[in-house]
This record gives sequence, structure tokens and C-alpha cells, in this order.
Amino acid sequence: MAITFKDVARLAGVSTQTVSRVTNGSDNVAEATRKRVNDAIKTLGYIPNKGAQMLSRAKSRIIGLVSLDISLHGVALIAKGVRSQAHEMNFATALSVIKNNSAEDLRLAIRELIAQQVDAVIINVPVERNIAENLVEQFSQLTIVFIDVPEGTHVNYICCDHRAGASAAVLHLVEQGRKEFVCITGPAESTASAIRYDEWKNKLNYFALKEVAYYEGNWQANSGYKAIKEVVVEGKIFDAVLVANDQMALGVLCALAEVGIKVPQVVSIVGFDGIEDSQFFSPPLTTIKQDFDELGRQAVKLVLNSIDKQGTTSIALPVNLLIRSSTTQKSDGKYNKEEVLEHLEFIRRLLP
Repeated sequence: MAITFKDVARLAGVSTQTVSRVTNGSDNVAEATRKRVNDAIKTLGYIPNKGAQMLSRAKSRIIGLVSLDISLHGVALIAKGVRSQAHEMNFATALSVIKNNSAEDLRLAIRELIAQQVDAVIINVPVERNIAENLVEQFSQLTIVFIDVPEGTHVNYICCDHRAGASAAVLHLVEQGRKEFVCITGPAESTASAIRYDEWKNKLNYFALKEVAYYEGNWQANSGYKAIKEVVVEGKIFDAVLVANDQMALGVLCALAEVGIKVPQVVSIVGFDGIEDSQFFSPPLTTIKQDFDELGRQAVKLVLNSIDKQGTTSIALPVNLLIRSSTTQKSDGKYNKEEVLEHLEFIRRLLP
């Protein structure tokens, strides 16, 4: 016999209206009550028939996407992949863009999408483990798939294989004889960035290589530019730069060119993402290619395949190392610290 709302309400000792509010993610429920209802749902194995809901409401063939600022290159391509795959499967998409990844902002975004009758949501925002798991519990009527959550989070999530990509970047530079590394990551809240840095560190430690400097960037070119200028001003010597995305790597290349440090003769650089423009950087950027469009497409397939299924699924899509002119075998070339500092001072005098 199928488990119903009434069974859940009876076991939890609440009304069916309260069960409905809990499964619809309403805030108008005491936490103790919400816990009793969710415990009853788990005990009974109750699963809202989301597939039936979608088929019974003509307007509900909609997949929601909660996203960061879509002006970011990778974010825009993921959104494009989501929309294309949804369209091919006869679903529309609804987009909610948020600036912050707080639990409250995420809840508001999901409710905005629920108001548009979505029954499945893809979240392309960095989300902490406990927040992600709480969102799934609070909005139990939805199927939710995450793209940027910590490894091992008990939710449905899909990502590219950041760890394999980070490992490949270091190994490539090690093969070229590079020994002194600058690491430039993305924002602290990004799990993708954290995984890349963690794997860089693992490999650097394994090969007994030196991390000369660490900087936290913001995914934009200006942060890579500022990081390198600071490294040079501090007089640190390095022969390799690991960068958590290609846009920041563009800033790195610009800064090195301005201070007269040759790439790749003196310093080799590896980015991450494999954006199309990276092949036209000067010099063309060696990078880890992740397929953003495919990531968005696979997120749609995962969220639809997970409707009415128990358990969680995690998927890591493969990445590839694209070797270009920003890396080469290390030569005896070195840069003169005094000349570089003089050049920096000249540039400062030119600035307004």
C-alpha cells in the first residue's frame, strides 16, 4: 500500500496541512515540528510523487536554475548547457540569479522558482555541506542537484574532476623542471577552488617542491594581475604559476609582461577551465579544459533522472590538459630582481 500524507501526519502527530508546509519548504513551521515530520517521512519511506506532479500540471515542465552572476564565463556556459538540454527534453527553464550564497538567499531563490511551478532545481552556487543538506531536507518536494558542494555531501551533485585537473597541472610543470610555485585560487567559498588548491598542495608536498606564495583571487583577471605584482614587489623568486581559472591567468600574463618577466622562458603558467579565448592569450595559455556546456547538460539529465528516486548520486566529469605556449622546459633563464623593481616603479609613475 502506498504511503500517503495522512500516514506521515499520523506518525508525526501533526495535521496534513503541516506535512504539506514542511514538504513545500515553508518557514512557517517550528524546527521541532519540521524534524518530527521529516523523521516520519524517512521512517515510512514516503516519497512525494514528483513525476506525477510534473505530468499533472502542464505548466510544471520547468527546470529551475539558481546561479551566480552569469557574466562570469564558466557560469554563462553552464547556464547555456542547462537551457539547451532542457529544451531538447521539452522542458523550459527558469533562472534565479543571486549575489550571495547565504542560506537565506538560497531559500529565497528556491521559493522564487517554486512560485513558477518548478519541480526540479539545479544550483550552480558554492554551497556549504550543512546548508546543502538542509536545503534538500527543507524542500523535500523538489529534486535538487548541486554543482559546487564539498566532496562527500549527501546530496545529488555533479562537477568536473577538479582534483584530477589540478594534479595534471602540477605534474606537467614538474616534468618541465619547475620548482618554485605561486598558487592563485578562486574565492574561499568555492569548493571547486578549494579542491584544486588542496590537490596542488598534495602534489607539491609529494615532490618536495616550494610554494613561494599563495593568493586568493576573485575569478577575475584583475586579481591575478594584482597577485603577481605583489609577489614581484615582495622580491619573491618563482618559476611557475598555478591559477584556478583562465581569467585570472590572463591577469598573470599581463602583469608578467609589464615587469619584463618572460613566459614561458623564465616562468611557466597553467590555468584552469579551457575557455576558448585562452588559446589567443599572449602567449597561448596551457590550461585544464573542463566542458561547461556538457556540465550543464549532464546536470539536467541528473536532476530529471533523480525524480522519485531514493539515495543520492555524485558525478565527476573528465577534464583534459591542453598544452600550449605558456609552458615549456625550464632553461637557465632568470630575471633580475632590481631591474623588475625599477620597471614597477616606472609603471607606478605612469598611473593616474
